[in-house]
Order: sequence, then C-alpha cells, then structure tokens
Amino acid sequence: MNGILPVLAVPAIGMVIGYLLGFAALYFKVDKDPRIESVAALLPNGQCGQCGFPGCVQAAAAMVRGEAPVSACTPGGAALAKRIAVLLDVPVDGGDDDGPMVALISAEMCDGCGRCQKKCNFDAIIGAPRQRHGILAEDCTGCAACLSVCPQQAIQLRADPLLTPTATKPRLPIREASYV
Repeated sequence: MNGILPVLAVPAIGMVIGYLLGFAALYFKVDKDPRIESVAALLPNGQCGQCGFPGCVQAAAAMVRGEAPVSACTPGGAALAKRIAVLLDVPVDGGDDDGPMVALISAEMCDGCGRCQKKCNFDAIIGAPRQRHGILAEDCTGCAACLSVCPQQAIQLRADPLLTPTATKPRLPIREASYV
C-alpha cells in the first residue's frame, strides 16, 4: 500500500490542476470582437508595417476600435478600404488612391544585389545573386518595402494590370439568327 499512494497522488494532483486551469479559462475569458477577425481576414497578412502597426491583426483591431482609418493598409488600396468600410459600416476616408499597385524592376538598371528580394515579405521577387531580378505580379501587394533598399533605384510602382479597370469596347446587341 505504501508504493501505490505516490502513484495515485501524481494523477490526482494533475486532475486538480486541470480543473483549476479550466475554471480559470472560463472565469478570466476575454471576449473578442468578431469584426477584428473579419477585418484581419481581408488584410494581406504580410506584416509589412506600411500602416504603422506591427502586424495586420493589430491594424484590424485599431480599425475596429476607430483608432486607425479603414484606408490604413497601403497595399490593399482603395478596393480593400471600401470592403472594410462596408464591413464596419463607416465612411471611407482618404479618396486619393491610384488603385492597386505592383512593383516593376527595370532590367537595365538592376545589378542583382538581392536587397529587394530579402526585404520582400511576400516572396514576390525572384532572381539569383548577381543576376537580374523580376517581380511576380500576382504575389506583389505594392507595399513599396523594396523601393527604399534598391541602391540602383531600379524599382518603380505601377498600376496593377490585373486589377486596373480598362476601357471596354461597347458591344452591339446580339441578333437572333432566323432559320427558315
């Protein structure tokens, strides 16, 4: 009987600690605003810092609390600001946006230093050391983090060709074919 008491004491202590932790989790539970998760899901989640916050979740929380404008996310552009404004039911502020942007590297000016590739949080820059680099437009968010580190000034931001609306040719009404 002396040997079984220590064997039973360890699980009993573990069970008591488990119940205390479970009670503490329920008693000290902090309710989160579900809008924060919804806004954070819309953001690019690259933690680029262009908004002034260390991460997209912190930026989303500030937007929900009204401490940051809905247009704070530079890579998201005006389209993202409108979606967040609709979600939070607030007016969109700051309407001077050129739309979604992507980086473009000039092949003639790029010396292949690789600084831009290291700075890109989205892995949108491809290339090898001492060779010319390129941008994957579908992965680039236009955060402009790569612009400041390029010693050759070979990177520019341009309007995203995939998301920029283009003028469409007016269509003529379709006539039904008559079969006789």
